[in-house]
Amino acid sequence: MSLRDRKKERTRHAIADAAMRLFAERGFDAVTIADIAEAAEVGTRTLHRYYASKDELLFAEDDEHRAELSRLLAERPATETPEQTLAAVIGPMVERFADRRAEAAARDALIAAHPALQARDLAKRNAIEALVAGHLAARMGVDATADVRPLLWAKVGMACFFAGYEVWLRSGGDLAAHIANARAALLTELGPAATS
Repeated sequence: MSLRDRKKERTRHAIADAAMRLFAERGFDAVTIADIAEAAEVGTRTLHRYYASKDELLFAEDDEHRAELSRLLAERPATETPEQTLAAVIGPMVERFADRRAEAAARDALIAAHPALQARDLAKRNAIEALVAGHLAARMGVDATADVRPLLWAKVGMACFFAGYEVWLRSGGDLAAHIANARAALLTELGPAATS
């Protein structure tokens, strides 16, 4: 990454960090774009080059997360079962959140308080499910629109992730362990059929 690109990344992160700080202090509705720009020490025009709207600041890392997930999925061996693939890619993704519980809890509370942000969050989750389902369909050699298994596994993987994530937000502890516990509980409930 060039020096110019690194500077742009630092500016992008500074804006997102300032926004989250202000949202946590004042509430989402009470913060303006001008407030965020001032806190990040940039102009509003500069802010708009990075983020088109205020709500985008709550989803600042979505593109990075999807790109990273796509890369991790592409690196998995073709011989894996869907369960093995999902278990393998969740670990590195968890590392992005594991030491940011307070920030994640504040973000979740903001989203929960605004129906429009909830809709955006749901769309983000659906996009991740579609990404995982598309990868699994290609790996299995099936049509994702006709074969239910890739989407089913994608939904199961996301359900385990978010079940563990929500327990972690409420009680703390080890995020990876909570997600692993969710997967183990599911496999125990379903029995051997879950891994076939």
